Amino acid sequence: MDMEHTDVLVDILRHLPPRSLAASRCVCATWRATVDHHCLLRADLLPLSLDAIIYDKVEIDAPILFSRRSTARYITSRLDYLEEDPVYGEYAGEMKDHCNGLILIQNDVVVNPATRQWARLPPLPCACPRPRTTTSCGRCHNNRYLVYDPTMSPHYEVFFIPRIPGDVPADSDTACTTEWPPSPYVMHVFSSRTKCWKQRSFARDGDAPGTIQDVLSCRNSDMDLYYAAYWQGSLYIPFRQTQGGFLLRISLSDDKYKAIKLPRGCREFRLGKSKKGVYCVLYIDGRCKFQVWFPDESCGLIVWVFKNEINLEPAWRKYSWSDSGRGPWILQTSEEAELLLKSDDVNLALVQEHNQAVAKDGFEWHSDDENAVGSTGWSEKCSPDFDTPDLGCLGFHPYKEMVFFHEYDSATVAYHLNSSKVRYLGRMEHHHSEIEISFPYAPCWTRDLPGGN
Repeated sequence: MDMEHTDVLVDILRHLPPRSLAASRCVCATWRATVDHHCLLRADLLPLSLDAIIYDKVEIDAPILFSRRSTARYITSRLDYLEEDPVYGEYAGEMKDHCNGLILIQNDVVVNPATRQWARLPPLPCACPRPRTTTSCGRCHNNRYLVYDPTMSPHYEVFFIPRIPGDVPADSDTACTTEWPPSPYVMHVFSSRTKCWKQRSFARDGDAPGTIQDVLSCRNSDMDLYYAAYWQGSLYIPFRQTQGGFLLRISLSDDKYKAIKLPRGCREFRLGKSKKGVYCVLYIDGRCKFQVWFPDESCGLIVWVFKNEINLEPAWRKYSWSDSGRGPWILQTSEEAELLLKSDDVNLALVQEHNQAVAKDGFEWHSDDENAVGSTGWSEKCSPDFDTPDLGCLGFHPYKEMVFFHEYDSATVAYHLNSSKVRYLGRMEHHHSEIEISFPYAPCWTRDLPGGN
């Protein structure tokens, strides 16, 4: 393309809204290079900075924001603006999935907490009644997953992954002989582009990890399978069976999927996306010991690569973070949330003000920060005589090799995978009620959510 036509294209693209510009970037290599070379895509509007963790307690309540101090003044996780939705009162915005700044909540609503825009999905005819009702099978509770990348497309998709029907006995001939997951695996996918659900069939690449019986014989095989990961055009979904956990890597470009067994036959794990792709935390002892692995697909084969072994007991033994006071991250107060909800004016000026406040608040993720504690030389085993609090994984930093942990009495830390240093963040108060679901959150400030209110 000559210089004159390039200038005309730049002038046209410069007038597009952010999401349309992101879509234009995908037209061809020339347009992508033009957008990138002239810095047309507003990076300050994209989810490129981790500013919070949003979580739900087991008790039905609104999602809770645990964030850097500056973010708590500009973003709230409370969803009071959904109260016109008659189903909202029952679930109070209970989260099911998160992807690049958007959240999917239980009553099939997609929400952007930063802009407070939301869009309701149409009913899914194949789904059983909602959980906690007398006619619900309870097996369709954790099987909706969100796919969204504002740098590649202005639209999002929601995948409904069918579980094994609840009326199949585990000891039946059907359960013993039928492979699971099946091939083809018929899924239901909602697209914000078409505004409707459609069936899509995905062919299996390789062998099935087991049978229906293997899944049904695994206690709580369908529980807590919230955490998917979207990376480079593939959606990674967690599954569990008697031989251990496994992932489905669903390729959205060619409608194929592959089952990937987890290392060590582990059944308790947390999946997530970080700087270099998909990572997985394995719960080793159920208390304070974890391992981090990632799948290497560079040679055409999928091989699990060991990254870290983490024992956090010495941190709690030495630093007593359970009793620690202030940290750089805080819980948003009800006063801060209510003040934000009184205003509907989320504009570019507010975005700029937020970004400036974040830049000034003094919090950085560097592992050489003076508040980060080195773990070199720490014991690899948990001491049987030390009352270590039960620890859980909150997820991964999407842009740095870090993973977040908390103890059930609220103390929260970040663990740097490369330096093995630990940084205390603060206390996630949940009054001894377990955290049911949590997502590290990077705000997305683009304001044209397809179908949004």
